[in-house]
Amino acid sequence: MNDYRELYSDEAEHALLGALMLDGDLFDPITASVTVADFHDPENAALFQVMVDLHATGAPVDPVTLHDYKPYLPSGGSTIAYAGELAKNTPSTANWRAYARTVAERAVLRRLVEAADAVRESASENKPVAEIIASAQQAMADLRDLDTGEPDYKRMDEVVARNVDIIDSKFNKTLKTGLSTGLADLDKLIRGLRKKTVTIVAGLPGSGKTTLGLQIAQHIACTGLGVGMVFSLEMPEEELGNRALASLGSVDLQVLDNGQLQDDDWPRLTSAVQKILDKPLYVCDKSGLTVPRIRSICRQVKSKHGLDVVVIDYIGLIGSDGKAFNRTAELGKISTGIVNIAKELDVPVILLAQLNRDSTKRPGKKPIASDLRDSGQIEADAHCIILVHRDMDSEEGQNGATELLMPKCRHAPVGSCMVQQQGKFARFVNFAGREPSNEEVEMNRPLADRFKGRKTHEKF
Repeated sequence: MNDYRELYSDEAEHALLGALMLDGDLFDPITASVTVADFHDPENAALFQVMVDLHATGAPVDPVTLHDYKPYLPSGGSTIAYAGELAKNTPSTANWRAYARTVAERAVLRRLVEAADAVRESASENKPVAEIIASAQQAMADLRDLDTGEPDYKRMDEVVARNVDIIDSKFNKTLKTGLSTGLADLDKLIRGLRKKTVTIVAGLPGSGKTTLGLQIAQHIACTGLGVGMVFSLEMPEEELGNRALASLGSVDLQVLDNGQLQDDDWPRLTSAVQKILDKPLYVCDKSGLTVPRIRSICRQVKSKHGLDVVVIDYIGLIGSDGKAFNRTAELGKISTGIVNIAKELDVPVILLAQLNRDSTKRPGKKPIASDLRDSGQIEADAHCIILVHRDMDSEEGQNGATELLMPKCRHAPVGSCMVQQQGKFARFVNFAGREPSNEEVEMNRPLADRFKGRKTHEKF
């Protein structure tokens, strides 16, 4: 494209700046509609920034006060001369909305062209087509929406009226608070998986965090609650499939792996297949996926099938765009990107994460939120944090007793609950034993009687 003139309007920029100086009451609505980055001409952008800085001091904005505040613009030109000319030539302040919209629209067009140029550059670098498409979609998503004329705020009674309708629907059981995880005590603890939220499920390697994440998505999809999407950046889809079969059919995972099925295993396997047949549970096992690529795949699934929950295993394996200066900064950027996906797609996201081993050095060995590996931003971004704790040095831990600790939740009080891990079936079930007393917790006593009715030699 040889002529870029349609991508900006000097006239609209000049008239908008003139309106700011001629009518002080327009300052707030104009600065809410456009930003410095929306101006194409560097001189106009610089003058707008001076206006914003001057207004912040409480002084009126006109050519004289602008000159007193900053006599010269970056080009070396006189501030009073340039500002005075713009004020004199502004036809009318009444049309400021039209000027602002033109400036904003042209800015969006320029960004679209920049995004297209970036796609063209990526294509010339022989990057995978899927990555190029994902980057283009992310670039489009990053473009802010044009001003629709709606205010960026609402009166509280409007919010309250909508909330009352939602509360009434919950009372009449016509609206669920959140999606069920399939584990009764965990549902009570977190009060359901909420839309637009990110729940961090974290644990040490081998603690069962992957099992829990997959099981929740599986429960939602197989019980008719909704559509599940699982990203497994570490585990291949074949292993995910075997875990689903083991969990749904009560078939030993090891038997599925080695193929040594007994006669009574085949009916269970058939039953598992029937339970998952035609159910809306989707998986992606591609490694190194970036946040834009994850977002792109989620949008595809939502467009074709709907989408109700997303599970990502795990944050440490999500690819980087290479723009952050260290891994901690990269993970912080990734974490924020996942939060944006949850909000944009209106779904709960379960993001798995690893814990460092600091917890193993503490008495009781219980993890805390700050044990999340590499990034405090992950802890800050999360709406809810679930820490999977299974002490394999204790008798109860060897028998599958697992504590789910919730140190943070924005819609429920912090707490914990017990679940029973059945490792050979790759699943958790509701805990059947009794909760330990405070004295027993303090003494760290083995609680063999928690498992009455179970064979204590059976290791899950």
